[in-house]
Amino acid sequence: MEKVTVKGFRREKTGKQATKRLRREKFLPAIIYGRDINLPIKIPQSELKLLKKHHFSEAMLVEIVMDDSSKIECIIKDVQYHPLDEEVIHLDLMRVFLKEKVRVRVPLEIKGEENIKEAVVEQMMWEIEIEALPLEIPEKITVDISSLKIGDSFHVKDLKLEKIKIVSDPEGTIVTILGKEEQAEEVSEEVSEEEKEPEVIKEKKKAESEEES
Repeated sequence: MEKVTVKGFRREKTGKQATKRLRREKFLPAIIYGRDINLPIKIPQSELKLLKKHHFSEAMLVEIVMDDSSKIECIIKDVQYHPLDEEVIHLDLMRVFLKEKVRVRVPLEIKGEENIKEAVVEQMMWEIEIEALPLEIPEKITVDISSLKIGDSFHVKDLKLEKIKIVSDPEGTIVTILGKEEQAEEVSEEVSEEEKEPEVIKEKKKAESEEES
């Protein structure tokens, strides 16, 4: 797991007005929660580039160095964005202990697509939930599909990971390989279903009208 260190300061005041003031002062409001802790903090906006670099991933250890020089190990559990400009406006951080396992969601990276000819790779899952010690959590999990053929699928249970417990459903399909004709048939069926929907709604309205009369 990648470790990132950022500065943090205690927040004495909370609420909408205090939060607006913080943002004007170039701070990001955040909270650290967990066992025996529920601490509102503020993080300088200048520190965010370190977190943005890793897309605020849950699979990243964030060490908060507080203004009293104490250090708190955390992982990011929730990111709130502004609805208009999509800027980060709040972070939820969960305290972790390096010798205690935690559950996190880790992104999946597909590898070997270029070796699959005349086929369409359909990715069904983009992340999985795992349980591991904080420093043993990978930033991403690579799924090698280079040996798959048309009609094959790669499931969660096919992943081989050391020191990591997979929490997600082992039968979950990560990737399936379709022939181009098969994919075209699926798209055609989806379009047909969308075309039928207005007719169903029309018939339903007609039936309701007849009942009322």
